[in-house]
Amino acid sequence: MIKAILFDMDGVVVDSEPLYMQAEIQLFRQYGVEIPDDDWKLFRGCTEEAFYKISMERYGIQEEESTFRQKGRALVFEEFSAHLKFMDGFLSLIEMVRKHFSTGLVTSSPGDVFEFVNDRLKLKKYFHQIIFGGMTQNGKPHPEPYLTVMKILDVLPEECVIIEDSIHGINAGLASGAKVIALTGSVNPEDMPTPHRIVNNLSEITETVLREL
Repeated sequence: MIKAILFDMDGVVVDSEPLYMQAEIQLFRQYGVEIPDDDWKLFRGCTEEAFYKISMERYGIQEEESTFRQKGRALVFEEFSAHLKFMDGFLSLIEMVRKHFSTGLVTSSPGDVFEFVNDRLKLKKYFHQIIFGGMTQNGKPHPEPYLTVMKILDVLPEECVIIEDSIHGINAGLASGAKVIALTGSVNPEDMPTPHRIVNNLSEITETVLREL
């Protein structure tokens, strides 16, 4: 019996992935780097620390990591301030979900980025528990962030549905033992691990869909 629905934040709750991409394009162009299209899927859903470490090594960025990260963070906040919004269908979905299930938010974004988003969209009012990057020893694709919020909510993995959009996130959800719904948009379906269901829009997720997983 499903008791809890757990959401990723970026690309599931908030329409932030295009904003991250735009900020990252601007950042890398400062160093003469154009990110190949096929590389974007490597970065979606990973922690901020992992993103900067992997990208600096991959593209040979000669810069202090703290400086590189600071420049990237400033560009992300600039994009968020101007364009951040909820994903299509989220508000209707969460209204339904909260009537029937416990809710959790599990994001790889660090605390200050989460708070920046929360200040603008008031995310805390929609979720019973929230885990952000740095609150667990391991981040996605490790299942620890999801297992941690399950423990807090006092539910078993088989009593949970996780909604994710990235390779790292889907792998974390599957490794936790929960049912996983993958939302397309951030990653092509052919690049995804095998979830329990794939949807193209959050409006496809109904109470019946959740209970039948």
